[in-house]
Parts: sequence; structure tokens; C-alpha cells
Amino acid sequence: MRAIVIAGGDLREPAFYKPFIGDEDLIICADSGYVHAMALGVVPSVVIGDFDSFSLHRLPADIPRVMLPVEKDETDLHTCIRYAMEQGVEEILVFGSRGTRLDHSLAAISLVYMAYLQGVQVRLIDEHNELTVFTGEVTVPRRKGYRLSLLPLTEVHGIYTEGLYYPLQGESMDWGNPYGVSNEFTEESATIRIESGVMLLILSRD
Repeated sequence: MRAIVIAGGDLREPAFYKPFIGDEDLIICADSGYVHAMALGVVPSVVIGDFDSFSLHRLPADIPRVMLPVEKDETDLHTCIRYAMEQGVEEILVFGSRGTRLDHSLAAISLVYMAYLQGVQVRLIDEHNELTVFTGEVTVPRRKGYRLSLLPLTEVHGIYTEGLYYPLQGESMDWGNPYGVSNEFTEESATIRIESGVMLLILSRD
């Protein structure tokens, strides 16, 4: 089971996101993410938020909603991801997690890690970037125009790569030494293996 969480950040090209949406996906909107859902032509399963950025009166009466207090410890996105996990999903795609606020962007990345620790894969997706975390080994299909970056969330040791222009053969990474940025594919897919630690994997295009 998979969920799509639509947040209220930047979502400028609805057509870009439509191929990611399946008929069986659980659609969860975080507050004004409902506006993006309308642009995407999807009906959310639930809208969750304090409705400080979107008037509750604009929400049709037949759409379920979860009201949150304005003063709270969790962001609306945090609550949405936690709600999705409570429904038993194995994967969550998040649209609209980036905007003008760097603190919100960093908080969204931390939620990817939070979900990973509980066995749920989260991918933050926008028109220029896709971000997730992994341990062990992962194979990434080549995407035209995209570069691949590896950044450590924890100390990472024993990094091996195949199919990338700048190879790694057992190196280590730690926060504060971002030498894994903007690598290029040389094959139709790249394989990254790490022996220990948790790694951020980012696909980006200009």
C-alpha cells in the first residue's frame, strides 16, 4: 500500500506529478495542499491541518478532514506522514514539501529519516529533485538530465558505486565533507552499496 502526501509548498507543474499517482494510492493533503490536489485533478482521502494557510470553508463537506490546533509540536506534514504510516503504508511520496522556508525543507528531510527508522520509505519529489534515504544497497535507473548526489545522514563507511563517473571504492563520508554531490551516470543504472550508516540519495536537475 502506498500513500501520496501533498503539502502546501511549491508545485508549479501539475502535469509533472500525474504519472506518479496510481488509482489505489491513499491521497493525503496537508492543509493548503488541497489546492494542489485540485490542480492535479485528484480527490483526497483526507485533509489534515490547522487550516492557517487554507480556509476550511473552501473544503467540500464530503471530504474527510482532521483538524489540528494552530499551536502544536508537529508540522502539518509531520502529522500527515505519521497518519499515512498508521494506515499501514509501505511507501510515501511527498509532493510540495519545498518552498521559501529552509526550516520547513530541512524538517521534511528529517521526516524521511523518521519514517525510514520505522520501516517506511519516503520520497520527496518536486520538478527538479527527488530525495530518499537508504542503507545497504540500492540500484538507481538513469534519468535524462539528472545527476546523483550522496550525502551522509550519519557516519557512512564502506561506500562502493558502479555506473557513476566519479566512482567510490570503500570510502567513508561524514557530515561536513560533501564530496558526493553532483555525480553523473555512465551506465543505464547506478548501483550504490554502503557497509554501514544511513545515506541521503538525491536526484537533481537544473
